[in-house]
Amino acid sequence: MSAPAEPAVAPQSPEPTSPAGSDEIEWFDGSVEHAFSKAKVDNVPLFLYWGAVWCPPCVEIRSTVFKSPQFIAQSRLFLPVYLDGDTERAQTWGERFNTKVYPTMIVFNPAGEEVTRLHAGIEISAYNTVLGLSLERMRPTSDLVMAALDDPSTLEDADYRQLAWYSWYEGEALPEGSPPSFFLQLSEAAAVGNPEASARLYLQYLSMLASTDSAGEKPGTARLNAILEAPEQVIASWDYLITPEPLLPAFDGSEQSLDDLKTRWAGVMRTARHEDRLSTKNQLYGWRPWLVFHFEGDEGKTKPLPEEVTNQIRADIEAAAESVAGTHARQSVINTASNVLVLAGLTDDARRLLQREIGQSKTPYYFMGSLASVEEGEGNEALALDWRQKAYKTSEGPATRIRWWASYVQALTRLAPQETETIRAAAMFPFEESQGMSEVFSGANFRNLERAAASLEEWAAEHHPDKPVMADFQAAVGSECAKQPEDSVEHENCSAM
Repeated sequence: MSAPAEPAVAPQSPEPTSPAGSDEIEWFDGSVEHAFSKAKVDNVPLFLYWGAVWCPPCVEIRSTVFKSPQFIAQSRLFLPVYLDGDTERAQTWGERFNTKVYPTMIVFNPAGEEVTRLHAGIEISAYNTVLGLSLERMRPTSDLVMAALDDPSTLEDADYRQLAWYSWYEGEALPEGSPPSFFLQLSEAAAVGNPEASARLYLQYLSMLASTDSAGEKPGTARLNAILEAPEQVIASWDYLITPEPLLPAFDGSEQSLDDLKTRWAGVMRTARHEDRLSTKNQLYGWRPWLVFHFEGDEGKTKPLPEEVTNQIRADIEAAAESVAGTHARQSVINTASNVLVLAGLTDDARRLLQREIGQSKTPYYFMGSLASVEEGEGNEALALDWRQKAYKTSEGPATRIRWWASYVQALTRLAPQETETIRAAAMFPFEESQGMSEVFSGANFRNLERAAASLEEWAAEHHPDKPVMADFQAAVGSECAKQPEDSVEHENCSAM
C-alpha cells in the first residue's frame, strides 16, 4: 500500500490517542495522514497499532508487549501510531488497511508500503524478535512470498521467521489461488536452521489444507508428533496448537494413529501450560486441546470430567484471576477463564465469574455478551436476550455500539422472532441521529451492519413475507447511502448491500 497523499488542509479527524498503560511509548500525536507523511520525510518505518478499549487481546498487548523494555526501546526506531477503532475515520482507515480483527499491528516502510503484520495470537516473546527483524530488513512479506514461490531456497533464516509469524488470516501477502503445499515447501526449506519457524509454517500448511479441497494430499501424523516432542517448537506454535479443531480435518491415517496423536497433543499442552514464557491467558488455554478431545462428539458434555481435572482447572483459574487483580491484563485473562470453564462444561462457574466481573469491569458490556452466550447455551433465552440488550445499551463508542447492536439484532431475530416491534426498533438504531453513529458503511462497522441485515432478511423471509420491517430498514440504508461520496469506499459498500 502506498502512503496516503498529504492533505491540502489539516485533516478533521481527531488525533490518535495513546492506549491506557502505554505512556512509555511516544505514540504519534497527530493524524494518520500526517504520520505517514512524517515517516516518509524522516525516513523511518511506521508501526500502526489498531485496537479497541474492550478487546481482551488488545488489553493483553498493551499490558505486556507495550510494557516490555525491549519493545519500548525498539519503538524509538519507528513512528508508533495508535488508532482506536471508535475514533472518527478509524473504520475508513481500517478498511484501507484491511484490518479484520482487533488488535492488528502493521509495519510500514518509510514509503508507506506494508512490510508485515504481526499475528495477534503469538507469544509475547516473539513480538520483539519478529518486529526487530522487520525493522532491520524492511523487506515486504509479499516480496518474500513471491521469492519463495519462485525458489524457497533463496530465502534466509530471517525471511523464514518473518513468514512464520506473519498474520496470514487477514494479510494479503499470499496470491489468491496459492496451494497449501506452498507452506509445506517453506516448512521443509526452513527445517535445518529454523525449527520453530518450520513448525509454524507446517501448522499453517495444515490449517490451509484443512480448509481447502485437496484430495489425496492429506498427511499422516508423524510430523505433528515430532513437533509435539520438541518443547521449543510447542511454545513457538502455541497459538496454533491450542485450537486443534481447524487442524484435525487435514490428517489422514488410521483411527488408532489419530487417537494416539490426540492423546499426545492433549498431554503435551496440559503439561506445558505453566511454562513461564507463556502469558497467563495462554497458560489457561493449555487446557483447550485436552477438553476438546475429551468432549469430542459429546456436544451436550455428558461425559464427566475426572475430579482431578475439574479441581486443577478451578485452581488454575483462581490463581490466574488473583495474579491479574487490578491490572490491565485482567480483561483478557477473565475472558479466557470463562471460555475454558464453558468448554469444560462448568457453566455455573463461568456464570459466577462473569457476573462478578461485570460489577467491577470498566467495559462490562464485553462480559455481558459472554454471559448472554452462556445463558443461551443453557437454554435460558430470556436471560440471554436481556444480557444482549444490556450489552449494546451500555457499550461506548460508535464502532463498539454497532458491534454489540448487531449481536443484539441477531439474538432478537433468533430467540424472539415474534417480537416484531422490538425488532423494528432495534433495527433502526444505527440510523437515529441522536445515537451519533458514523462510518456505518466502512470497516468493521459495515461488516456488522451486513450481519445484522442478513439476520433481519432471514427473519423476515420466515416470519413476515411482506417484509414491513425490512422495508423500513432498507429505506434507512438507502437514505444513508445517498449521502456517501460516489468515489468513496462507503459508496462502493452501499452498492453491495
